[in-house]
Amino acid sequence: MTGVARELGDEAGFTDEIFEGLTPGEVEFAGRMLVECTFVDCDLSEVSLQGTQLADCRFQGCEFALVNLTDAVLQSVEFDTCRLTGVNFGAVRRLPIVPEAKLTDCDLSFTRFRELDLTAWSFEGCRFNEAEFVRCDLKGVSFANADLTRCTFQRNDLAVADLRGARGYVISPLDNNLRGTRVSLPEALGLLATVGVEVE
Repeated sequence: MTGVARELGDEAGFTDEIFEGLTPGEVEFAGRMLVECTFVDCDLSEVSLQGTQLADCRFQGCEFALVNLTDAVLQSVEFDTCRLTGVNFGAVRRLPIVPEAKLTDCDLSFTRFRELDLTAWSFEGCRFNEAEFVRCDLKGVSFANADLTRCTFQRNDLAVADLRGARGYVISPLDNNLRGTRVSLPEALGLLATVGVEVE
C-alpha cells in the first residue's frame, strides 16, 4: 500500500489491501473495518485495534505483541508465524459474531483467553509459555504440535480437542472436561501427573 493511500485512506476502513512492513503508528486502525486485508512482516506492537472489525484478514510474520483488542471483532482471521505475546484475547467482542481465528506456528506466550467460545479456532504448532485458558469452550480445538509448557488450563471444556504432538502440558481432568480429547504418548502422562498418578 502506498504512503499517499495510507494518509488519505477510507474513514470506514480498508478492503482487499496488502500492508507490508508497517511500523507502529503508521496507519490508524482503531474503530475501522478491515475486510480481506493481508499484513506481511508488519510491526503492530502495542497498536490499538479497539473496536476494529477484522473479516477474512491474514497476518504473516507480524509482530502483534500487546495489541489492544478491546471490543474487536475477529471473523475468519489467520495468523501465520506471528508473535502475539501478552495479548488479552478475552477482551474481544463475543456477540453477535462468535470470534473465529486460525493461528499457526505463532508465539502466544503470556496471552489470556477467558470465558470465550473458541470452538472455531485452531492453534497448531503455537507456543503458549505462561499463557492461560480460563472457562473457555475448546471443544474440538486443535493444539497439535503446540508447546504448552507452563500454560494454565482452568475449568475449560476440552472435549475431543486435539493434543496430539503437543508437549509440556499439565492439565487436570478434575478441573477440565477432557472427554474424548486426543493425545499422544509420552506427553499424555501430563494428564495423570495432576491427579497424583505415577507411571513407571
